[in-house]
Amino acid sequence: MSAAFDISQIFIHIGSPSMPIDLSSLVTFLSAISSIAVILGAIFVVFQLRQNSKLIELQVKQNHSIIGLALLDKLTDESFATRRKKMHDSIKAAVASNWEGFDDSLEDYEARDFAYIYELVGQLAREDIVDLDLLRSTFQYLVVWDWDAFSPFAKHFMERNKISVHPWQNFEWLAGENRKRMAKREAEQRNAKEQTEDSRA
Repeated sequence: MSAAFDISQIFIHIGSPSMPIDLSSLVTFLSAISSIAVILGAIFVVFQLRQNSKLIELQVKQNHSIIGLALLDKLTDESFATRRKKMHDSIKAAVASNWEGFDDSLEDYEARDFAYIYELVGQLAREDIVDLDLLRSTFQYLVVWDWDAFSPFAKHFMERNKISVHPWQNFEWLAGENRKRMAKREAEQRNAKEQTEDSRA
């Protein structure tokens, strides 16, 4: 007697009274299995998408932090303070001389170059690449004072080139956002001080 398993014995009994075939039940069973597989596959896809979304979100936050730290490092560098002082002094002198000899001078291009730093920072904030609250807390009145010093040049630039919009809109917007933030904080501090004085009276 051979020890080998004869697979043909399986088919001999298929369709016999002892193993009747119910095709409708078989189709229903296979359909149910297929439906379950589709559902499980959809659940797996959703799970993967959520996991990928979390990873992307973490990566974006990490990138934002890196960019923010790089900007703060640049803005706290000693050279930034030097360029800032030059911008204030050169524009103040140019206003006093009615811009005589200023246009297209080294001071002209240095002032523009300095302003484009704030312009870039403002653009990054508007596009949510850098957190605006972080910038407002970091700059406080610094960007407001710098815009107030630079704004006469922006006006002169428009008049000189006969244009109605200057190219430092994001710089001006950032200064405006900080101005509102600081005004609100000062109002809150005044109210808190008044309440403290009233409670002592």
